[in-house]
Parts: sequence; C-alpha cells; structure tokens
Amino acid sequence: MPRGRRRPAAGNQAGLWGSLLPAAWSFQLAARARGLGTAWTTLHLAYEKEISELLGIPANVRQGVLLPTAFYTGETFRPAPREPLDAVLHADAW
Repeated sequence: MPRGRRRPAAGNQAGLWGSLLPAAWSFQLAARARGLGTAWTTLHLAYEKEISELLGIPANVRQGVLLPTAFYTGETFRPAPREPLDAVLHADAW
C-alpha cells in the first residue's frame, strides 16, 4: 500500500474517516450559500485508481468522497423542506 494509505484497524473506521463528513458538509454548506449545488457520491471509489489518474490525485492520497460542484440552472434551487423542530427533536426522552 502506498505511503499515506493506511488501513484502519478493525472496528476503527471512525478514527480514519471521522473528520471527512464534517469537512465535506461544511464545504457543501459554503457552496450552497454561494449559489452552487453539490452532490455527495462515493460510487467512483470502485474506480479509485482511474479517477486518481483522471483528476491528477497523487497515488498516496486516499479518496473518501467526490463532491461534484456546479452553478445550478433553472428555478428549482430553493431551501429544502424542513420538519418543525418539535417533530424531530427529542430531549430527555424519545
């Protein structure tokens, strides 16, 4: 395995990937605030080597998510529907 591409210990996926989700989510929120749409995908991971070559990603960098980002078109970009807070928040009991 190339340098920098370590395998996580059994049962320790969170130790390796724990900061990926918050970082990607922050990027997605920042992009949306600037009128950009994003899509979380991991389908490319089956072709990680080919994607590395296509995008110029060094061989020692492990991919975890691909976030295609683009300006939206049309009038469909609007706030997502949200349930009322009281319908999804549970404090001290379910």
